[in-house]
This record gives sequence, C-alpha cells and structure tokens, in this order.
Amino acid sequence: MDTLAPRDFVGYGPNPPDFAWPNGARLAVNFVVNYEEGAERNVLDGDPAHETLVEARYEVPAGERELFAESTFEYGSRVGIWRLLETLDEHGIVPTVFASALALERNAAVTEAINARGCDVVGHGYRWIPHTGLSEAQERRNIVDCVETLERLTGRRVQGWFTRPPNTVRTRSLLAQAGLVYDAGSVSDDIPYYEAVDGRPFLIVPYSLDVNDTKFYKGQFFTADDFARYAIDCFDTLAAESARRPRLMSVGLHPRIIGRPARLPGLLRLIEHLSANDDVWIAGRDEIARFWLETFPPETAHA
Repeated sequence: MDTLAPRDFVGYGPNPPDFAWPNGARLAVNFVVNYEEGAERNVLDGDPAHETLVEARYEVPAGERELFAESTFEYGSRVGIWRLLETLDEHGIVPTVFASALALERNAAVTEAINARGCDVVGHGYRWIPHTGLSEAQERRNIVDCVETLERLTGRRVQGWFTRPPNTVRTRSLLAQAGLVYDAGSVSDDIPYYEAVDGRPFLIVPYSLDVNDTKFYKGQFFTADDFARYAIDCFDTLAAESARRPRLMSVGLHPRIIGRPARLPGLLRLIEHLSANDDVWIAGRDEIARFWLETFPPETAHA
C-alpha cells in the first residue's frame, strides 16, 4: 500500500459544481450526535491507560482507573443523550449518529431511541479509539466488528464511517473492502467529493471539527454563547455563499459535552437562527451521500 498517497490541494478550485439540494435548497445542514460513551479507553477493557480527551484531566498511576473521567462519560449516557435527543425532537430534527458499536451494546435504551427516531447511523469504530498504531489486521477487525454489530443492533447496514481521528493511510481502502459507501473523515471541503481509493472513486462527505462542541474540552469555547456565535457565523457565511454555490454545514455534538445544562442553550440559539431561513435542507448524512451518488455518479467522477 502506498503510504505516500498524493494530496489534493486543488479540489473543485474556483468552479465547484452548480446544483441544488433537494427542494431547491442551497445549503444542507447535518446535525451529528457522536455516541461514544462506554467505548472510550479504559483499563477495564484491557487498555493500558484511561481516556485523556475529557472535561478535566487528573493523573493516576499507570494501569489504574480514573473514576472522575469515567463519570463524565456516564453523564453523557445517563443524562446528556436524553436531553440532546429531546431538544432535537422539539425542533423536528432527526440527527445522524456517529456510533461506536460497543457504546450502543452497553445501553439498549439509547439504541432503541436511535432506532425509533429513524436516525442514520455512521460507523464510529467498535471502540472509540484512533486507528493509528493499530496493525492492518487490527484496524480491519475494528471496522468489521463495528459494521456487523451496528447492523445487528439497528437492523440496517452501515453506509458511512468516521474514525476517531487520526485515521491511517489504509483506512479508506479497508472501508471500501468492507462495502462501506462513504467516509466522513475529512474537513477538506464544504461539499462532498470523490477520492481515488484502490483505483476507484470513493465518496467523501466532509465533517467539521470547528462547529463542534469538543472545543469546550479544548478550551476554545467556554460559554454556550461561544458555541452559538461561532456556529451562527458559520451558518450565515455559508448561507450567503450558497446563493452562488451550494454548501454543506456539519454540526458536531456529544451528549457528555453539549448535553450539559449550561451548554445546551448554545445549540438552541443555533437551531432558532437556522429555522428562520427557509432555503435550508436539514438532512442525515446518508441522505446527503445518496443525493451525491445519484446526482454525480462515481463513474462520472475524476477521482
């Protein structure tokens, strides 16, 4: 496998495709709930260390559990997920769920709630762990176990994927081999595109790490208004641009983060602002991928 895969610095350039999203919309918005609680690194699951991407870091001796960090994940699965789903319900939004399969295995009520709402489920790894450092066999196993488990839990075959960053140079090849349709592991564009994977066009539906509540954990957002102002500025910019060229906006959410009471109002302000604009298609990521595949078939792509 070529570990020096070429990089594309050009993309669509100044001439992106001219099209309209369904119903003539010019801007598509995808709300993503990342459900990872219970799939994170933990010595109980055989990991050498505990998870470090947490609300606040406290050091413990190697090989010991960090119970306070564990409790932040438990808040997401016990409380945050329900607050987040109910908020989206109240505004008629069906989110995409980036699901770590082990997390859903450990919370049947959440799995039932996601299925009942008809959320499209994107593979987020069997465990919520980066793929770097894994052997090819280990990475393949993580993908296959995730896909098979999510199909068993949801009754539907997973179409899309998002590895906990960073992914590897072989990730997309393994996704294609596993029969997945698209990857969301990119932030390199504002609309979908194709990339050559094993000599064939493979669909990329870009995600967002900037309109994303993880910035609370990274010290880049502090108040709900920080999240709202940033997300609304993104929406307004893309909405203005979409008059000339259609765009896609992703909103990344985590139950243990935005599901906290003081942060949720930031999401509400974004939704209220967005609802005042009629020229928006709020869609699942599978819907977006399906639209792109039908409108711009892979055989016409020059990946």
